[in-house]
Amino acid sequence: MRNRVLALLEPPLTRLGDGNAAKLAWLVGLRWIALGAQFLSILPALRFELLEPERVPAFLAVVVALALLNAVTAGRLRRGSNVSPIELGAQLFADIAALSLLLALSGGAWNPLIPLLFFHAGLAALLLEARVSLAFFWSLVGCLALVQAFGHVPPGLENARVAPAVLFPAQFLVAGVFWIFTTWLSNTLLALGAQLRARDEERGRIDRLRAVGALAAGLSHEFATPLNTAMLRLERLARKLDLGEDPSLGEAREALLRCGDILRQMAGSQLRPDGLRLEAGDVGDLVEQVCAGLRAEEPTVPLRLRRERGPALVVLPAVAFTQAVLNLIENALEESSPEAPLEVDVSMTQDRVVVEVRDHGPGWPALVRAHLGEPFVTTRPSGVGLGLYFAYTLAETVGGRLELDDTPGGGAIARLVLPVARDLRLQGAS
Repeated sequence: MRNRVLALLEPPLTRLGDGNAAKLAWLVGLRWIALGAQFLSILPALRFELLEPERVPAFLAVVVALALLNAVTAGRLRRGSNVSPIELGAQLFADIAALSLLLALSGGAWNPLIPLLFFHAGLAALLLEARVSLAFFWSLVGCLALVQAFGHVPPGLENARVAPAVLFPAQFLVAGVFWIFTTWLSNTLLALGAQLRARDEERGRIDRLRAVGALAAGLSHEFATPLNTAMLRLERLARKLDLGEDPSLGEAREALLRCGDILRQMAGSQLRPDGLRLEAGDVGDLVEQVCAGLRAEEPTVPLRLRRERGPALVVLPAVAFTQAVLNLIENALEESSPEAPLEVDVSMTQDRVVVEVRDHGPGWPALVRAHLGEPFVTTRPSGVGLGLYFAYTLAETVGGRLELDDTPGGGAIARLVLPVARDLRLQGAS
């Protein structure tokens, strides 16, 4: 019994979840305690002349009616009935209506237990949605006004009366403070809980991605030796049988070379924070080096680079970052031409450095957008699905993010958003 009573003191949002049925179940438990207290208050109220004997039957009738409502509600909840926000608000309104009647029978607005109505203002802010909570608050204010206007003042409170012009504004102010403060506190706690859940989900996702990266690196290591052996044996067999330029031999060579490329990409896709050399590098210079290297290999590459003046410093692994940018550019080059060249922009705000790679193709496939950050997701027949994964993992490792977007006029944008060096506190950065 003691544990059940103590359990009612636990907030419903932590013990029972945030469903309306869970909130109503918590309210039902509190109501049983309140009903017991109201029943036990009859004798002290008679003793101190706060309740007159002729009004006891009406007082008991209200208590019994509320108890019947509570029993019916508890039965519905045991059957697993759904509860809407409006029904939850109506249940709270039944509480303040019953309490207002009890107060009206025993002193009205001058009853010492009038603060219990203010308690319901806090309950509404905690349990109800914004609009329903606001409507309930004004209903509570109306109950305060009715209790003050029509409440019966017993002999025990005749000398404790305060002028209504003073009492009602004070009670309205107290109820408003209760409601506003509890609303703010409830919203703050919910926002903090949402942030914690989002961070836990993101941390779990990053851990899973790194586990996949470790698996990919292990597979590449295990398959490298037999693949090289197969390549050597194929060449020896071709010389022994004098196959020359046999088409089947060429297809076999291409397949083995393709496997080798995939394994090398898998080996390079693993990012371990404890194994990275972090240093403050100028992102603009690194991107410019990547673009210059591409132009050196292919002078006619359809690529335009724009960068803002000034250093764009980010603490990152320089080699891994250039590889990530190269992957994004190579993806975009497949959709670019001299008439619609690829555009690379480097910009900087007070706390972020942004690298955008923009092409003029059909935009990002829905599959790629839905599975951003997952390895081996691609819509290209010759793709491996590790380029975006590598860029995503690098951005997450240094505290940034990779975003995929489409341009209104057609085309895809890959956007690396990275924190500037002064905002990072990474131990071991050099």
